[in-house]
Amino acid sequence: MEGLNIEKHLALQKLWNLGVKEEVIKDYDILILPENIDQDGELYDAQNSITLSKLLKSEGIKCANSYDLGLNLPTTERRSNDIWLGQLYILNDIILPTVIGVVTGVIGPLILDWKNRKDLREPAGNVHADITLIRPEGKTEIHYNGEPEALVKIIEALKKES
Repeated sequence: MEGLNIEKHLALQKLWNLGVKEEVIKDYDILILPENIDQDGELYDAQNSITLSKLLKSEGIKCANSYDLGLNLPTTERRSNDIWLGQLYILNDIILPTVIGVVTGVIGPLILDWKNRKDLREPAGNVHADITLIRPEGKTEIHYNGEPEALVKIIEALKKES
């Protein structure tokens, strides 16, 4: 991608430090990175982010997760209603409609759960995602932890900015 300045993005800088070359990163439209990529300590992939990556690839999107980038990381699977999508770096905003559709499909069960809740004492699941849309003129960052339907609206707003 033209204009990708790896030094300006902490997570991408960490990938570079792990041996992932900028040329490899530029081959993709979206990177789905570990949620803790910008922290110190052992990296791990969330099971939901791996599922998201597979679904995006099945839609023809050039998507890379840590495995595709040559990193052999453990996977964590949480036992809760929450969905953890990891850190999404969207390098080509043309794919936003497909990303919105796939993310909506992944978090769809949570959206229904929120709408059909009868027992308010039991918490509904939330979505956790860090989304960075990188454009030549700059970047938009979203750090999200909350209701699933609101995340869809936020991502749709990114599409309208394109």
